[in-house]
Amino acid sequence: MQPMYLTVTASPALAAPLAGRILLYDFRRPNRFSREHVRALQIVNETFARQFALVLSTALHVSCLVSVTSVRQYTCDEYTRTVPDPSLLAMVQFDPLPGAGVLQLPMGIVMSVVDRLLGGPGGSDQPNRQLSDIEVGLVRQLLQRIVHELTYAFDSLTPVNASVGSLESDPQFLQIGGPSEPVIVSGFNIRIGDQMATTTLCVPFATLQPALDVLTDSHVTHRTEKDVLVAQTVELQLNAVPVELSVVFREVTVTSSQLLALAVGDVLPLRHPV
Repeated sequence: MQPMYLTVTASPALAAPLAGRILLYDFRRPNRFSREHVRALQIVNETFARQFALVLSTALHVSCLVSVTSVRQYTCDEYTRTVPDPSLLAMVQFDPLPGAGVLQLPMGIVMSVVDRLLGGPGGSDQPNRQLSDIEVGLVRQLLQRIVHELTYAFDSLTPVNASVGSLESDPQFLQIGGPSEPVIVSGFNIRIGDQMATTTLCVPFATLQPALDVLTDSHVTHRTEKDVLVAQTVELQLNAVPVELSVVFREVTVTSSQLLALAVGDVLPLRHPV
């Protein structure tokens, strides 16, 4: 018996409207985010961005703005390969949540911050090198204030105590999880005076999973109670709706003389099954 083959193609007429709506899905890296998770993390990031800008403005005595650009899921290896080298990588603990995240800052903006902390103008022309011991001390104090704002930002999701751990400059030394472990990466745009930069906050999914599970459970419970109430309301409304009822019987054949002889009170057998 010859094997049979089935070829499936999409016609141009059908493919054209879908061209802008087709999304790639990697089954080796399933998306673990729900819409509720993204919304909750967006609130956390927006709160952190406001507090981040406030800390920078207070410490540097210059107008600073921080805005959220994205919240996406990557693997740890994918994120590590996108981090510029060198960068300032601050390990962040989220006690009592397990694991640790990392706050990444471009080295150019970090050197500009150091310049301003030491009384300089903080222009864009800065050396691209690792920090000295004195510079590390200055930056760590500022980072502790910035990371502490994550405690306040995460309050809408779960109580945490955020603190700064070790500082690294080489992405290869990041120890936040295995290469294939999913991480949540939040992107931020930073403007310090006339200087612009992009920074990221990377948190392993395993670190946030306990808080996200609680969020999902509470949302499901709330949704179930709401669905029951809506169903009861709909049922009450349906019971009061007037319904028109009509009955159709089979046709009956009579002669013209029988039809002309019909009078009030006569019975015409329909011979319709019950």
